[in-house]
Amino acid sequence: MPDQVRVLVVDDEEIVLQSVRKVLKNDREHEFLIDTALSPDEGLHLFAPGKYDVVVTDLMMPGIDGLQLIDHIRQVDRETRIVMITGYATMRTALQALRKGAFDYIAKPFTKEELRAVVKNAAQMKKFPEAAQEAVEAPGGTAEEIRSFFNQTYARLLSDGTMYFGIEPLFLSAIGSPLGIEVAKIGDIVQQGLPFATVTSPNMRVFNLRAPFSARILEVNQDALKNFASIRKDPRGKGWLVHVLPMDFDNESENIIPATENE
Repeated sequence: MPDQVRVLVVDDEEIVLQSVRKVLKNDREHEFLIDTALSPDEGLHLFAPGKYDVVVTDLMMPGIDGLQLIDHIRQVDRETRIVMITGYATMRTALQALRKGAFDYIAKPFTKEELRAVVKNAAQMKKFPEAAQEAVEAPGGTAEEIRSFFNQTYARLLSDGTMYFGIEPLFLSAIGSPLGIEVAKIGDIVQQGLPFATVTSPNMRVFNLRAPFSARILEVNQDALKNFASIRKDPRGKGWLVHVLPMDFDNESENIIPATENE
């Protein structure tokens, strides 16, 4: 029997609401129960703690905007997953949305496959309570050696100024043992908040892994990618994914928040 996924879509354009309804059609895994609202105020009138699994909201709307809507929702419900849709997807805005508690963001124009994927991913992560998330100390070191990026990925600081990027243990626990992982190539430049890798979960959901810092890829952990055992057993140690050289560490550090701050 398909899982019921309760979705609230907030956008000031009726055509967008209709489009989202068409895209989120029921399938063998999910039965989507969708409510729509033409304004944040209408959305807040419909919203109640525990009523929705996922809220999909536009950024730019009359009255309060999408970022303010996130604030209102997070004040009363910490577990509903929020997806921001925007045509103004500057990295600053995206990071603001993530910092305020959004699960993910998607930029216009997007494909129906992209929208379906991010909503399904958000629904899956709804099953993993945020209250259970906490900072984890680095193996054989101190918590200061690890910078957690929204409890999804981490940057492990090394003595020579370089870093390891990898998957946070609790995010890995939430999605299950990876079926596949793809990472950026040596020499690639990755930007803070944008994907540097993807991971496929046991139920074939594909999750973006976002870079904690802007950096150049120096090395890829091929041993870990050939055998996921070290990623499963020691994600913050031998299970790192890429070795990188940060490009703007001092300025970007302010965007990294402790894993416990959102609890």
